[in-house]
Amino acid sequence: MGLMGWVKSLATRRPPPVSANPGVGASQSLTAEGAVLAGLNFKSAIDAHMKWKVRLESCLSSDNQEKLQVEVVSRDDQCVLGKWIYGAGGEHFGHMPKFQEMKNDHAQFHQCAGEVLSCCLAGDKEGASRKLLSGEYPRSSERVKLHLARLYVQVKDGG
Repeated sequence: MGLMGWVKSLATRRPPPVSANPGVGASQSLTAEGAVLAGLNFKSAIDAHMKWKVRLESCLSSDNQEKLQVEVVSRDDQCVLGKWIYGAGGEHFGHMPKFQEMKNDHAQFHQCAGEVLSCCLAGDKEGASRKLLSGEYPRSSERVKLHLARLYVQVKDGG
């Protein structure tokens, strides 16, 4: 499956087919070539947002060895995607409703990630875990990935 097919499967909430290479997921078997629009590699941005859960789980299990800071994690303009949203992405696509939805949900995602981290650092590992697994965090994370995929498809398809 090519990159566009993978992104379209995300955009329509259909899981991508299993890779022909055993042990390699569909997103891992793709090259990121062609996934760049206005300076952002959309595949890398989706992957990075999927990795936030792992980073926060690591904080829960290892007492924040990565030294994540609530003030930084809570801000939506500190990650690669956020910098793009407030820079080149906004310049190119800021007029599009899908972009504005993504921007809002991306800000919500970082607020939720900050809340998870705050609970974790305060010693409330159970509360942090609950927020991470079943609170607003997983919903906002999913929305960011969907918005990225849909924006990419819309722009690439010329819509």
